[in-house]
Amino acid sequence: MTEPIVFIVSEDAQVRQSVKTLVESAGLRAGTFATLQALIEAKEPDSHGCLVFYPRSNSLGDPAQQARLTAACAGLPGILITERGDVPMAVQAMKAGITDVVQKPCRDEALLERIVKALATHAPA
Repeated sequence: MTEPIVFIVSEDAQVRQSVKTLVESAGLRAGTFATLQALIEAKEPDSHGCLVFYPRSNSLGDPAQQARLTAACAGLPGILITERGDVPMAVQAMKAGITDVVQKPCRDEALLERIVKALATHAPA
C-alpha cells in the first residue's frame, strides 16, 4: 500500500509552500498544485490521502470551479481554508465533497490536526 499524500492546492505559491512545510514537518508526504485542474491531471486513480484547498475568494461561485473541486475530491476527504466565514461558500464546498472548513487565521497545529484526522478517518481498508 502506498503512503498517503496531502494534496495542497492554492494559486498562492507562498501558501502552497507554507502548508507543504507544515505537512512534511509531521513526516507526511505532500504534493503541491497551483490549480485543481493540475491536481486532477496529475493524481493517480489509486492514490489516497487528503486535499487541502485554499482558493482565491469567491472562486467556488463559478460552476466550472465547483465541478473541478468535485472531481478533485473524488475519493479524498477535503479541507477548505477560507479567509472569511462565508456560509454559502462553505455549503458549496461541502456539496462538492469538502469534509472540513478552516477559517484563517488558523494555528498550524490546528490545521495539522485536521489533516491527520482526515487521513486517519479516510484511510483505505
